[in-house]
Amino acid sequence: MRPIKRVAFEGPLTGRHFYGCPVQENGVNCGVVEWVDGPWPTVLQRCLCKLWEMFHEQNFGRVQDKEKFEKELARLKSEHERELAKLRAENDKLCIEYTNLVDDVSKMFDWQDDRVDKKVHQKQVEEEELEKKKKKKKELEEKAMLEVQMEKLKLAKEQRCILQSQADIIKNTRKAMKDVQVDRDVLKKEKAKLELVVAELLKEGYGSKEKLEQIKVILDS
Repeated sequence: MRPIKRVAFEGPLTGRHFYGCPVQENGVNCGVVEWVDGPWPTVLQRCLCKLWEMFHEQNFGRVQDKEKFEKELARLKSEHERELAKLRAENDKLCIEYTNLVDDVSKMFDWQDDRVDKKVHQKQVEEEELEKKKKKKKELEEKAMLEVQMEKLKLAKEQRCILQSQADIIKNTRKAMKDVQVDRDVLKKEKAKLELVVAELLKEGYGSKEKLEQIKVILDS
């Protein structure tokens, strides 16, 4: 089989072309690698390694933030489920108490002569009580859902702030590195000019030769 030309995309080998085995999936890759490009200069390899380290560190930070957000969300869901379970238990208890109360009232009304009228009244009371309980249950559920939504919005806002802070730090770091490089280039140019002046003075014999030699030694260091 003819080898396939590919491009490396990892570590100090990033960007180098090579020929490799065409078998990639569902087969045995022989592992043959024939480089087309020569090795990069040492300085470039170090730069590539540093860039990959920065990339992995940034991704690791995002993964940690995501895991933290997921854990917090799971905790809120768990608390919400516990609250709902508690509300259901209280609701069941109230229903049982209400049923017992209705039974007692019904037994008491059975001893009365105006049984029919009191049954109608009992039914109205039951309906009113049931309606109140449904309304209370609905209010509690809406309150719990609102609290969960507020927590979610708060977490999302914190996540955006964290990501924005990371972006600002990276931007400021890059700007500072660029300014340092500009200052370094300016200093190099000034040093070169000074070296030329010292060389011309030494050549023409101006000033104290011993002092000029000391200045030259300092520049060379």
